[in-house]
Amino acid sequence: MISRTAILSCTLLLFFSHCEVGDRPLADATELFERAVALYEDRAYLHAESLFVQSLPIFERAGQLYTVVEANRYLGLIYQAEGRFYTALGRFETALQQTQSVKDFRSEMSLHALIGDAYTSLGSGQSALTSYREAHRLSSAFNDLEMRASLELRMGRVSMYNQHLDEALPYYQAASSYYQGKGGEGSAEVLRGLGELYFRQKKFDAAQTSFMQARSIAQESNLSILDAQLRMSLGLIQKVQGNYNDALQWFREAVNSLRSKKVGREQEIVLLFNIGLVYNENGRFADAKKYFTEAEGLARSSGDGIAEAYLNLFDIRCDERSLNANQKIQEVNRLVQEYQAAAQKFQSAGHRSGESYAHAQVGRLQEMVGNLAKAREEYREAIEVEESTFGEFMVPENHYPYQEALKFSEERTTWYAQLSNILVQMKVREEALAVLELGSQRSLANSLLDVNPAIRHPTLKQDLLKARSVMQDLRMLQIEQSSILSLRRETINDAVVNTLHTRITSLQREFSTLSDRITGQYPNYEPLLHTGFTRIREVQASIPPGTVVVRYLPVNEQLHVFAISKTKFEIKSTIVTREKLMSLVGEYMRLLNDPSVYTGTAGENSVSTMTRFATLSTQLYDYLMRPIDSMLERNLVIISSPEFERFPFHAIERQDRGGSVKYLIEITSVDYLPSLASIRFKTSETDRINRVVAMGNPTGKNWSIDYELRDIRSFFKEATIFIGKDASWENLKGAKADVLQISSEFLLGEGVSPLGVVALTKVQTPDDVAKIPFERLTEIPAPPLVVLSNQSGQGLGLSTIHALVLRMNGTSDVFLNAWFSDRKATKFFSEFFYTHLANGLAPGDAYRQALLNLIRTRDISHPHSWGQFFHFGLG
Repeated sequence: MISRTAILSCTLLLFFSHCEVGDRPLADATELFERAVALYEDRAYLHAESLFVQSLPIFERAGQLYTVVEANRYLGLIYQAEGRFYTALGRFETALQQTQSVKDFRSEMSLHALIGDAYTSLGSGQSALTSYREAHRLSSAFNDLEMRASLELRMGRVSMYNQHLDEALPYYQAASSYYQGKGGEGSAEVLRGLGELYFRQKKFDAAQTSFMQARSIAQESNLSILDAQLRMSLGLIQKVQGNYNDALQWFREAVNSLRSKKVGREQEIVLLFNIGLVYNENGRFADAKKYFTEAEGLARSSGDGIAEAYLNLFDIRCDERSLNANQKIQEVNRLVQEYQAAAQKFQSAGHRSGESYAHAQVGRLQEMVGNLAKAREEYREAIEVEESTFGEFMVPENHYPYQEALKFSEERTTWYAQLSNILVQMKVREEALAVLELGSQRSLANSLLDVNPAIRHPTLKQDLLKARSVMQDLRMLQIEQSSILSLRRETINDAVVNTLHTRITSLQREFSTLSDRITGQYPNYEPLLHTGFTRIREVQASIPPGTVVVRYLPVNEQLHVFAISKTKFEIKSTIVTREKLMSLVGEYMRLLNDPSVYTGTAGENSVSTMTRFATLSTQLYDYLMRPIDSMLERNLVIISSPEFERFPFHAIERQDRGGSVKYLIEITSVDYLPSLASIRFKTSETDRINRVVAMGNPTGKNWSIDYELRDIRSFFKEATIFIGKDASWENLKGAKADVLQISSEFLLGEGVSPLGVVALTKVQTPDDVAKIPFERLTEIPAPPLVVLSNQSGQGLGLSTIHALVLRMNGTSDVFLNAWFSDRKATKFFSEFFYTHLANGLAPGDAYRQALLNLIRTRDISHPHSWGQFFHFGLG
């Protein structure tokens, strides 16, 4: 087969045979180009880059676009090989624009695929999928079946690592239809991908079958590295099922096979880590450390700074875990020094989350020995590093196992809580609450990174779009920086690193200036920018009289309750361990959704579970609400936090000394807000409701929704109702309403948006549904009231983040159901709610009265039915 390089060289020679002898610059450029290609193929990237850069302007001046495209493509490939993924992306995108101008569709296909690869390395899964889909479309047009299958493999892998498992499966199945029966690496990779997918779905038998089939092909094709990866996957199945000896055997066999063939150093490092982890989890710390240390040495010699630093961290953890409590206190100074050295290793590798983790461990040790001042400084350092990090480089297969073993995503959320707890002990109340709020804002901002709501503020739109663009550039540049620092390459010089650092510093200043200007004028956009601390005085100024705002902090041995009113700020504490409290909350939520509890379907056997549920309800009230009983007035607002997501505070019960029991909603109104900072949001409100728009039942198959929506006209005669084939996006986006209700399926985990989709009618084919990204609801002028009635009974649906996006858009009151119980409860809630609205009650009061009516209504009086309804708003 003739190589692409040979074809290009022949084309260039034929072209220049027609040039005049005196046209030396173009001829010289061609010679430089050919030498550069040869150097690239010999992996002499630094020299090749120099020659491509020299020849490129000459080809551009001569209008030789095909060659210009090739030069930019090669430069992109060089930068990608050097770990400069954002720089590579820029070259690929430039080449794509140029090839589109000459309508070279095959080159366009190739470049879309390369752009997808660059985005994958940059951790931008959705952008990668967008590019891969474009390449896939063109490969289908050319009937390039091999390219199409390769792209399906990549799309399956990206979707899987993005936790979109249902989306990944069809990609792998499509690739399988091409590779089936062909053998070779592609066929084995498809089976491996399916196995990993089944493993994540906990379908271990199916996963094992796929891995074994893939191994058979890998061995036939002499794919040693792939075979070792498959053995590791089989070992992980045994480990998760508790078969540790079988797991160790798989891991060791994989290591020995790689060593015998002297290949796969990166895989060997992860395998040794997994062997160490088995021993570590079984309390054999000396054996574990031996393997961690060996893997650390391999990582160091391979130039993988991230793996080296993490393995060093596991070494230290083995030392610490091998000590008893007294020994740990005696050795605390040594352990502190070792963790501080680990932080330095992570810093040198440009891996900021690891650096934060190491600082947090120092903080934990200092807190353990009672040195709160030093603990505070270390936790502050961990959080400051975390806050300044927009993105960092990670190779999923090589680096994720370390973070998964450390339970990293859970750990990093506790740093804010731990610092807040220390500040409470040091009686620095305002900073304690501000730190806690900062953690919430960080979590919300991360959830909104890939969400693009409509920006409708006329004077700030361009500033906000610019700020988010700068934030994205910062993220990409920080990933490139950490890639260069962590994977040490000889081709990277100090000038490249210094230039990158200068660009990052400049963008950080620009982002800070833009953020301050935007949020100073319009605080609603804070979640899109994550700008920093919330000032308690500003919050208090926005709290209505008679309202107490509560934020919970469960830590270690106690629960802190921050309570703020317009004139007071207090912290109440309850003695209960975080572990016990969270266990009780989890048990309550499980029983709340247990049919034997809310319907008594188990007969006499239901009595014990019903009794346990009732006990939990009053017990949780004692822990969560009793400390602030005396502060309760007209209105209680709960600030949401991840620990209590979808927990119905309004449904727990107070039992007085006489034995009478009341739900919290019967004692006071209970509302929710996504964050403390969101109290300051500017929202549209209305004193009088005139325009009601309701939409739902897009497929026309649920007549009870039609009945419920039409019934709104009993209270608001002029209400506009879109049902069945009229429940379309086209009708919704033009709606101008004081109240907007959408009764449909809100599906989390579907579509490209992290917020999921809402099902509406597809105008062209009314029997189908159009799945509209949730954030498109922000394109509608913000109604003062939005009611979201989720009719999907499968999995999780509406949550705090959905309410936040609508309030950010300017809606004052968001009503939603956090789970789905039955149609009867939804129908009655709607009827009661609109009755009270029509009678002139404020939205929050109408909500409360509707719940009180539900409590007194037979068949739906259990909290499972009415506890699902939440109000996000103030009063």
